[in-house]
Amino acid sequence: MRYGYWLPVFGGWLRNVADENMQATWAYVKRLAQRSEEIGFDVTLIAELNLNDIKGVEAPSLDAWSTAAALAAVTERIELMVAVRPTFHLPALLAKQAANIDHISGGRLTLNVVSSWWADEASKYGVSFEQHDDRYARTGEWLDVLNGVWSQDHFSFSGKYYRVEDNVLEPKPVSQPRPRARENCGLARATCAAQSAAAKIRRGRLCDCA
Repeated sequence: MRYGYWLPVFGGWLRNVADENMQATWAYVKRLAQRSEEIGFDVTLIAELNLNDIKGVEAPSLDAWSTAAALAAVTERIELMVAVRPTFHLPALLAKQAANIDHISGGRLTLNVVSSWWADEASKYGVSFEQHDDRYARTGEWLDVLNGVWSQDHFSFSGKYYRVEDNVLEPKPVSQPRPRARENCGLARATCAAQSAAAKIRRGRLCDCA
């Protein structure tokens, strides 16, 4: 049995409680991560949203990736599972960023891949937002590129959504063969949440819930 929790990057996760006495600040999440590690928690999930959908869009929310990098440097054991949405990141660039955080953490980085769901947030940040099955198709190519540049030298890929030519990514991640990317997997790693046919195809081929 492993125990994990969602890092309160939104200052808490209850929609019906305005103030949970958890601050959406670096100082607070740093103390929480360090303390949770001390008392035996195994993993924390760092959600990626640019707007606060829990306390309201005007409320603060922490950036997932810079928070993960900072936590990697100030913790020693806890797994850092970062939610990532392919529509917001070019895959080879995200792979480079994630590999660097994996080195900082000593191989403790994992990814929770989410094919996006909030169209209004995407428009506010200038990101295109496709129909449901198209988002899953994009995620499939995104994971192909991610896994390719992590595991191969001079990797090339040409698809509908992404094109990479003779990619060189060094240093590659500490985790071997690479940090695990779990598509829509919960902390318990028991299920992969997917409803559409396209989602289930991607889940069956790429999801790692081990």
